[in-house]
Amino acid sequence: MNRVFGNYEVTLRDEPTYSRNSADNPRRYIHEYCRNDEYQYVSAHGINVEENEEALGSVVLLGVGGATGVNENSLAFDGNSLYVAAGDALYSLSLPGLELNWCEKVDFATCFGVYWLKDRNCLLTWGELEIGCYSKAGVKLWGSSGQDIFTEGLKIKNNIAKVTDFSGDVYEINLDDGVISSANT
Repeated sequence: MNRVFGNYEVTLRDEPTYSRNSADNPRRYIHEYCRNDEYQYVSAHGINVEENEEALGSVVLLGVGGATGVNENSLAFDGNSLYVAAGDALYSLSLPGLELNWCEKVDFATCFGVYWLKDRNCLLTWGELEIGCYSKAGVKLWGSSGQDIFTEGLKIKNNIAKVTDFSGDVYEINLDDGVISSANT
């Protein structure tokens, strides 16, 4: 997946064969970050940053918890930092060098995606078990859970995050405070 942020071209890709300290990796990365080295990582996402075809930074994020793949919601940008969902965590990275600002576990299992809410100056995470709201500094503002896992997508409209769980129940979550204002069960 390629995205352009200002002058920077950012490439995010799955690295399913990545192995720590291996000369056989298909690509080399300047940085390697894992939320918790006590656990075996289950997914790896590589990021490269270029400007005018010059490499400026690279990183591989090693996700623990539930496995994740790269999707259109794996990456968000606030004008200064990149935010990337990998495993059960949300990573904040500087541009263009991709140094780690912070990393927070945002779901008990898996973080499927992250959204930058510019008008609210915060991040919304879509996890398997929780929808969460975080400051740019990684401070949790609120979190909401349902009766089943949130596997069927998330949509944001006006002041509401609408999410569907595995059972087909739809939750409407108020973005101000995380209160579930209605659930279609």
